[in-house]
Amino acid sequence: MRKFQNLSSSGFTLIELMVTIGIVAILSAVAIPNLISWLPRYKLGSGAREILTTIQLAKMAAIKDGANVVVHFTTATGECLAFVDDGAGGGTPDDRVRNGSERIVRQCKLPLGLTLASPSFGTDLEFSNRGLPTAGGDISIAGSGRTKTIRVLSSGHAKIM
Repeated sequence: MRKFQNLSSSGFTLIELMVTIGIVAILSAVAIPNLISWLPRYKLGSGAREILTTIQLAKMAAIKDGANVVVHFTTATGECLAFVDDGAGGGTPDDRVRNGSERIVRQCKLPLGLTLASPSFGTDLEFSNRGLPTAGGDISIAGSGRTKTIRVLSSGHAKIM
């Protein structure tokens, strides 16, 4: 009977519970504004990594498939499409237009609130079967007063600046 009484009296008092809730509320009030300020920067970095990944996958697909791969940028919608420009399925090879059943390597869209500036090399970036781009240049992404640039070198290397 004594064991039962000791167990029933164990637990938290109302004061202990209120102090704990108060501490959690104070920590939340301090942490949430910091998290909110990180979101635009995180979103911009995420968009830049999406485009960089698409460019790198296009380069690898060009080498692997032994064909030209085009990355097409649509600035109005913030989208990019990488496809093998080999004329598969009745398409025209090496015309920088996806026609027939040319295989899509990757398709990406920037998160809401980000804009894609016109790339310095035009709307298309083409990689040869050796993984070399036809032109190097910059792609800029802007959002919340910040800008990230992806630079594509003539060697085929791409990086976020």
